[in-house]
Amino acid sequence: MKQMIVIVQEQDYSELATLLIRNRIHATKFMTEGLYLNRRNITLLICAEDDRVEEILGYIRQSCTEREEVCEVWEYNGHMMVQARKTLRIGGATIFMSNVDEIIKC
Repeated sequence: MKQMIVIVQEQDYSELATLLIRNRIHATKFMTEGLYLNRRNITLLICAEDDRVEEILGYIRQSCTEREEVCEVWEYNGHMMVQARKTLRIGGATIFMSNVDEIIKC
């Protein structure tokens, strides 16, 4: 069994949630925010049997795509923090996976 911590952008969440619900994959949702862009993210905790992990990764790949966007960011220029416009690749998903030995529901 695997525990998946899946971090997606808020705008990608609704399509992913629809796929997970339709396919009876249970998750716990947390609202989170990134430090660099200060944008809202959704973090999902999913515990899945090993044989469903690839299926879930497929849903994530299908609904959470990377894209380029011009953003205002703060950067250190060697002397001080300055605001800069940058084209950044955003979106997609960040996934942390670990083994789970046991699940206890009380």
